[in-house]
Amino acid sequence: MQPAFKVHMQKSERQDRPEFGQVTQNLDASTSIIYVVDSALRFVYCNPAWDRFASENGRPELAGDKVIGSELLPVVPSVLRSFYERVYQQVLRTGLIWQHVYECSSPRDFRKFQMRIHALKADWLLISNVLLVEKPHVHKVPSRRPPYRNAGGLITMCAHCRCSQRTDESKIWDFVPDHLALRTPPLSVTHGICPLCRAYFYPEEQGRDELR
Repeated sequence: MQPAFKVHMQKSERQDRPEFGQVTQNLDASTSIIYVVDSALRFVYCNPAWDRFASENGRPELAGDKVIGSELLPVVPSVLRSFYERVYQQVLRTGLIWQHVYECSSPRDFRKFQMRIHALKADWLLISNVLLVEKPHVHKVPSRRPPYRNAGGLITMCAHCRCSQRTDESKIWDFVPDHLALRTPPLSVTHGICPLCRAYFYPEEQGRDELR
């Protein structure tokens, strides 16, 4: 029988971390989505809840041992990559816990999670994602379908709330469930941050070019 997870460590690392196996026993049983990365931000562990979430949301390539040893940042939408990279380095440097509320909805349900990042042995990070809210969407799709694809055929979707930007009225962002099912290839979606999410969830990032 295959184990529920695999831990990617060199022999010397195992000797330095005898407590890690004990920790993962508790993480395996958690319903929270939890993963651990090393100082180079490569996956070294993900719990069964991560695997289930990846499979249920159309990303089986990120489940189980397929993700172990790969880099975390390429999984993050490019518009938020530098933001999270600064956060990871901050936690590694200070050892302080960092937390953040974010949305990760499906075509059917509105979902809100709380992320907490903990430093482990000063050079690894444990990242937990606790489901705070899950309920059916109440968004109403506009009766007149506005244009969302730009001249290049791409839809700009907010990397936080997953609303799509209208191309004829760029200040208006709508939640369009069908857009959450878009996959690559072919590339159909590019990411930005809508004005509301930028002001409310990322106020310290105001003015940075990558969030525009």
